[in-house]
Amino acid sequence: MEPFVPPNSTGFFNVVWGLGLFAKVIILILIIFSIISWAIIVSKYLRFRKIRKNNQFMYRLFKSRSSVIDFIGIASEYPNSILSKLVFAANEEWKRISKTSDKSNELNVSRSSEVIQLLPNVNDTLVGTASLEVEKLEHNLIFLAVCSTASPFLGLLGTVWGILEAFLGVRHIPVVTLQIIAPGISDALVTTVAGLLVAIPAVVAYNYYVGQVRSFANEMERWSIEIVGDFRKSAVKLNNIN
Repeated sequence: MEPFVPPNSTGFFNVVWGLGLFAKVIILILIIFSIISWAIIVSKYLRFRKIRKNNQFMYRLFKSRSSVIDFIGIASEYPNSILSKLVFAANEEWKRISKTSDKSNELNVSRSSEVIQLLPNVNDTLVGTASLEVEKLEHNLIFLAVCSTASPFLGLLGTVWGILEAFLGVRHIPVVTLQIIAPGISDALVTTVAGLLVAIPAVVAYNYYVGQVRSFANEMERWSIEIVGDFRKSAVKLNNIN
């Protein structure tokens, strides 16, 4: 005796095609969510991998530096590194400090004391640059968070709606059997499956990339400390010369 096979269970796509209009709209929304999510996942993976490689090269070379100013040429060779952007920002602020101190020196004000007083500006610049880079790294991650939260509920909404339609369709039938309502319920569950298939990759990717962003932020914080330390040494040398 062959097992009972519902007449409309001839394949996943046939089941999806046989869904009601409301369920099809839910499936369409989930497909759009999935396409955008995977585009973000792939683009973030490629970008973060490039940044990580550039940071590794930068740090290896940075350890053998004589000063941050002498490191500018090397940093320009790795534009994809977020650490090189810290070096550029700190150097630009150091140039502004130097120009200010030169003007003060014309007014018989100690240049070295002026530089030391303005040195916290370099740290403030690094903090602002690091914050801006973190915002860039987090760009579009909010969509993965929304997708991972909303997709299961959209799938559940489609399932509840489909089950409701299945029961409303048999309310005038005097004897309702499992074989009658099973096809409608099984079709309705397709939206739940679709919602989970969209949500699971999104939530995994979101948590992974948030961890990566946190790691990059910690790395920038450590670099900022070293960069400020280098400029502090330069200010002390300037003070000794004067």
